[in-house]
Amino acid sequence: MPTLENHNFEPVFQTEIEPQYIFNALKENKDRQILANFTPDQQTEIKRKQQLLSSLAYFIGKDFRIPVELNEPGQGWHWDFKANIIRVDPKDLLEKSMDFLRFVISHEGGHRRITRTEFIPAEVWKQPGFSFMMNAIEDPRMNNFVADVYPKFREQMALAYEHDLGFEIEAKNKAKEKLGYQPKFMQAGFEYIRQWFRETQSLDFELTKDLPDDVKEVVNSTLISAQDSWLRYPSKAEADSSEQLISQYAEVSYEINRDKVWPEFKKLVEQDMEDQKMQEMMKESQQNGEEENGALSGESAPGKQGLPQDLKDKLTPEEQKQLEQAIDKAIKDQQEKSKQEQGQAGQPAADSSAGQKPGTVDLDSLSEELKQKIRDYIDSLPDDVKKDLAKKAKAALHKFEKDLNEELEGKLLQNPEATAEAKTEAEAAKPTEDSKAKPEIKKPRREKATKSPEDEAELQKYRDMLEAEVKKDANVYEQYRKEVLPVIDKLEQDLREIFVARKVKGWKSGFKAGKRIDIKRRIQEKAKDVPVMESRAWQKRELPHEKDYAITLLVDLSGSMQGEKIEETFKAVIVLAEVLNRLSINVEILGFNDRIYEYENFGDKISKASREKMGGMLLEVSDSSDTGKARWNDDGWALQQASQRLAKQKADHKFLIVLSDGVPEESRMHPASLYGLSDIISQVTEQTDQKLIGLGIGEGTEHVSEYYPNSLANVRLHEMAAKLADLIEDVIANYANF
Repeated sequence: MPTLENHNFEPVFQTEIEPQYIFNALKENKDRQILANFTPDQQTEIKRKQQLLSSLAYFIGKDFRIPVELNEPGQGWHWDFKANIIRVDPKDLLEKSMDFLRFVISHEGGHRRITRTEFIPAEVWKQPGFSFMMNAIEDPRMNNFVADVYPKFREQMALAYEHDLGFEIEAKNKAKEKLGYQPKFMQAGFEYIRQWFRETQSLDFELTKDLPDDVKEVVNSTLISAQDSWLRYPSKAEADSSEQLISQYAEVSYEINRDKVWPEFKKLVEQDMEDQKMQEMMKESQQNGEEENGALSGESAPGKQGLPQDLKDKLTPEEQKQLEQAIDKAIKDQQEKSKQEQGQAGQPAADSSAGQKPGTVDLDSLSEELKQKIRDYIDSLPDDVKKDLAKKAKAALHKFEKDLNEELEGKLLQNPEATAEAKTEAEAAKPTEDSKAKPEIKKPRREKATKSPEDEAELQKYRDMLEAEVKKDANVYEQYRKEVLPVIDKLEQDLREIFVARKVKGWKSGFKAGKRIDIKRRIQEKAKDVPVMESRAWQKRELPHEKDYAITLLVDLSGSMQGEKIEETFKAVIVLAEVLNRLSINVEILGFNDRIYEYENFGDKISKASREKMGGMLLEVSDSSDTGKARWNDDGWALQQASQRLAKQKADHKFLIVLSDGVPEESRMHPASLYGLSDIISQVTEQTDQKLIGLGIGEGTEHVSEYYPNSLANVRLHEMAAKLADLIEDVIANYANF
């Protein structure tokens, strides 16, 4: 059996890290508990291989602090994204070949080295099917990187495919059991992996013959983009030199997946959602039948499953019989499964199946004509019933996808937002050096001051008022955000083509390994007798060029904006804030009347706190307290302040978007003689490199076009996506050298 010592990287690695350091990285207490399940000889073998594989994990992952722990026997291998731990299966250490063990540990170390997800917005990640699509492409991308870093890994690609093939078979069996059909998004994801493996074997792409036609169509239309994505990985030198480059490559890969693969891949998820709604309706039919018949009998007869009469009326006698038989089989299978589970738990088998879970109907056994009639029936149901079915379907698919991701070797276990929060919490929980050094000093207890009933009542009233204010602002933003989601999605799509335009430079030569040869350069090398092993004629994909933007949103919160104008403007602010943050554009959001209100600063990501704060915009326009601030519209002064803040940003391309009704009403603090709106607009447009846009949302905002050269006035919200995208594109085109 080959050992790790045979490979040329180990002597070099041993000069970088002492063996004792490796052992210190292991969680010895937990390992001892797991090892107690094995004989002394087996324990010795497990620990020997664990030590050898630890060295390889460190070498690939370039993280000398990452623990390599033992997992529970039979629980597999994975890199725990949240805890930054590689866990290995002790049973595999005993039973699998060293080639397989090297492959899997290199695979997990590779994820530690180049897999990055923290920049993915949570709302994107949580879309059904999205994380599985990401995983199915991330695994090949990471494998390509490890094969370049560790050439022995390239020889073991067959192990990668063998492992994924075994998992695919297992996943399909689980799908049949849990869902009653093979999800199309799952089939597409595994097909990407299969085609990547063909590429590693220098074979042309050739789709699996028995794939459903709609899955073939999606994979065919996205495979080149998926390939482009899995080829976007850093060289060893780039990964060693810069974490920023690692993240850049990961972001490019993600954005290709999001922009080129996901729009088509999502169509399969939507089809699966329709199938799952069908399954949920079948389960409800079984439950209805149980209620009607008192209990589900093991000898249940066709027609006793609680099928809605409206559905029966749409079916032929043959179709009705086919459906009833499929439901009967699901009921009996579930009863048998329940009996087996009770037997394994040492419980007596129940005489009836009253109250048992509904069974999973084999949807693949139904004809396409029958399934289409069921879909049509579901479409005819009341909206609240359809909404309930959709909610259940989404939950079932989400659970199945989560199970898939946890099993897939390329699992990105954590929602990116949850991962970031977990890291923050972990850091906060760590004791500081000061706290470690100083003993805890117990302070003397103070007696609580007693309060009169009147004081308590007043205090509770104050608490209630604060709680209501916080909830009010939080709820108002979320309420409006749900309303404008279609506009957000549309504007994101339009602005992505403008702001995230990428110039793909193709292939770059000069590497010792890569995906294709620069023939001309290799010929020149041969003329100079450069041996193959020293050739630098290999080519890799380059990172694309990105434009660098900073954008300020300046929102008029003066009294003239009261009523429909501020309500529509607030919706527009939500749309722009959400879209620009989704596009990872550096944005600042300010409000103004006779002062400036900061809602989101440059460099910050939109958060729950900033959303709650923005929820207060609607009230600012009617606030006449203090100096009577809402009576004033100091837009000239506010525009100057916002422009000066924007000028400090290092971005090459800067936009200042003012949302207002365009009617100045200067306060004595910022008089028109010093801050006339027309004069300030001229200063910004003529003396800075900022692109200024006036935006009037809703009726009564026509004055915006009188002041701002680039403007939209009296725009209804549903028109904003298309009109604003066109205006921004025109503004960009009209600026020289942009």
